Amino acid sequence: MSYESENKLPAGTSVKRLKEVVELLGYMSVKDGFKIPERVGCYFWHDPSEYKSWTGVELSIYYDEGALKLSTRTRVSRSYWDLTHQNKTIKMVRDIFGGTFVTDEGASRYLQPEHPPPSPLSSGCYLARWKFNNALLKARWYLSCRKLEGDAARDAPSPLSFLDEMNPRLLSNNLLVPFIIAVWEEYYRATFTAVLRYADKREVVLKKARLSHAQLEQIAAEKQIERAIAECFSFQRPSVIGDNFKMIDARLDLVGAMRKPHRRRKVTLSDSIESLVVARNAFVHAGDMDMSLFDKDLQTIMSDIVVAVDRSYEAIGSHFGFTTIHDY
Repeated sequence: MSYESENKLPAGTSVKRLKEVVELLGYMSVKDGFKIPERVGCYFWHDPSEYKSWTGVELSIYYDEGALKLSTRTRVSRSYWDLTHQNKTIKMVRDIFGGTFVTDEGASRYLQPEHPPPSPLSSGCYLARWKFNNALLKARWYLSCRKLEGDAARDAPSPLSFLDEMNPRLLSNNLLVPFIIAVWEEYYRATFTAVLRYADKREVVLKKARLSHAQLEQIAAEKQIERAIAECFSFQRPSVIGDNFKMIDARLDLVGAMRKPHRRRKVTLSDSIESLVVARNAFVHAGDMDMSLFDKDLQTIMSDIVVAVDRSYEAIGSHFGFTTIHDY
């Protein structure tokens, strides 16, 4: 699903001037891989400042039965600011060149945001959660497409332990764990970056961050300073994650959220994920496989980290007073 518009320009409109206006609006010329004979321009707008854009605005200039037209498109997952810029584009093209326009709302009707704009902090935390969701989908898709055949790839322990060591299913499942932890770590690093950016007190974090010369050069080259600082810390173990966020605000207790009961288990989510990180390190650094990691256990791991991430996301939203967004 998407939100689309089409401006029909008057006869004699200069394509060159139209492109200049589009570029003044911040659009960049791109190649989308499609060869459309009547299209004379393909553009994309995205504003990462203050976490404004989520999916950006797509724009095309083309001829349709001799008439020059400009179309815009935002995806269903667009942000308030993406839609606002889409409306701004429609209006400016109409104001400068004249002509008519139509959107999904109807003729001469602008697109209407469904919700007021979230705060930059809320938007930054949502983007981290959204990217986590999209990344984890890759693992789920991999598992749905994976085809392991033969008795050696059994989805249960073998009576002979040495056969499990040759089980391709166990190797495949173990190979996914580093990816899952990487996705987990990136979620917390990206969230930490957003929280740090809008925090009132950052002195403790700045003192503990030991920026390298290379990182300082990246900051000088306009890399987000909060991201560079976040890269100084580890975000794998829940206990370490909790300590990192407490540097920003001592009252922000993410580990406490992960320690709440889950499905009447004796082992908390926090402790389960701590053990998963240990297993990940053993596999990555020494090649030691978890010989009990069959498909059901892997699905449990992915379910657990989603619950843990959502608890953290909700805890941050509650602490800073914003409503979490779950439209992925």
